[in-house]
Order: sequence, then C-alpha cells, then structure tokens
Amino acid sequence: MPVKQDNNPQFHVDLMFPSRYLKAADLQEKPMPLTIEQVLRDQVRMTNGALTEKYILRFKETDKELILNKTNAKAIAKLLREPKAVNWAGSVIVLKPTTCEAFGEIVDCIRVKEAG
Repeated sequence: MPVKQDNNPQFHVDLMFPSRYLKAADLQEKPMPLTIEQVLRDQVRMTNGALTEKYILRFKETDKELILNKTNAKAIAKLLREPKAVNWAGSVIVLKPTTCEAFGEIVDCIRVKEAG
C-alpha cells in the first residue's frame, strides 16, 4: 500500500511540472518577500502555444521569474510610488498566494503586497 504524502508540497499538481515562472503553488501558502533584480520584456509561450511578449520580474532570491500582469504591475507601481518599472530594481516586495477570478473561474494566483 502506498504511503500517504498529504503534507509533501512536491505532490501539488502545479509543482509536479516545474516552470521557470512562479506559480501560486511555489509560495506554499505563505507570503514570500523578494528583491526585484530586473524588469525586462521577454517572449513567453502561452498555454495555447503562441509566443507573446510579456514583462517579467527577476529576483535576487530565486531563479524563478514572475510574469507581470496588469494588476500586479499597477500594485507594484503604487506600493513603490514609482510608475517607471525600470526604477524598481533593488526594491523588496512580498508575493502572496491567493485566488482570483480569471475567465469566469476562481483560480490560484499571485498578488503583491508591501514588504514590512
């Protein structure tokens, strides 16, 4: 009989298939403070296979990157009181896992909150 592994985060379906991008499951239900290292534009392959250009955040503490959506970009600009993303490097933000509505469904997502 297989051993039950309820508390092993590696058994979360979103963590079974690693990605270079952060997912809510990567945060393991806890807020994560991260230092923005760089903001850049990059080609991202979407779930439908199409390549599209997106803004990406790179962090000092992890190799995983965050694809910026409009909600998170505006939240960061407001928290940092800096509308120019080029000036965000060196700033600490907190990513927190939560849920949100997307395409008529409630899904896991990442939101930004102020550090401290």
